[in-house]
Amino acid sequence: MSTFRFVCIVVFVLSSWSFKQAPKTAQSPKPVVDNKKEEDLTVTYSMELAKARKKSIGIGEAYNGGTKTLFVSNGLVRLRLVSLMRMQSIFILPPGNTERTAVIVKESGKNKHKVYLSANQWKQYNAKYDQAGCRLVDDTVVIAGYRCSKAVITLADGRTITAFYTRSIQRPELATVEPAFACIPGLVLKYTYEYKKGKITYTATAVSRKQIDQDILKVPSKGYPEQSYQGGVSS
Repeated sequence: MSTFRFVCIVVFVLSSWSFKQAPKTAQSPKPVVDNKKEEDLTVTYSMELAKARKKSIGIGEAYNGGTKTLFVSNGLVRLRLVSLMRMQSIFILPPGNTERTAVIVKESGKNKHKVYLSANQWKQYNAKYDQAGCRLVDDTVVIAGYRCSKAVITLADGRTITAFYTRSIQRPELATVEPAFACIPGLVLKYTYEYKKGKITYTATAVSRKQIDQDILKVPSKGYPEQSYQGGVSS
């Protein structure tokens, strides 16, 4: 065998052995893309008035014994308050239109109307929460099957809201529809609100992730004449 042929064979064998023994290049894992749609959310609260004065009618008496329901789906929100005397709904509209951020729909007997609020008007409507202080407390309690932590919100006028919230449910829409709870890292399932004639306690009785009928999130049209916003803040 010629020297040249011998060298070629050796080089070929060594090259083949090196190729087989070479470690495989580690490939970066493909990023996991979670396209799962966020579930709809429906929360129902009971409303109870405490320490109300007799012969006095205010917002507390109007809603005592009523229900509050929060609907969240596809970025849309509706907050509905129902009592024997009246029904009121707040709709948060899709972002992008600063001239129509929220709608307040009121119904009392045959008297029905709706008021559209711009982003600035919605901020004015909730102005009393602008300077609110928030203190998170270690106390816990179970509400509607969820372990909840305590928070104490102090308004600029000195009144307080004692709330219990779960971190298990966090949706960005919650702070928009209820600015009072913007500082709370989760969904409020119980809270007590002080007003001039007493206190109102809202307690969640049911939390559902079932799909919501989208008609529930539509602002009513027929029979609800539009009125202009006259200023003022939420009660």
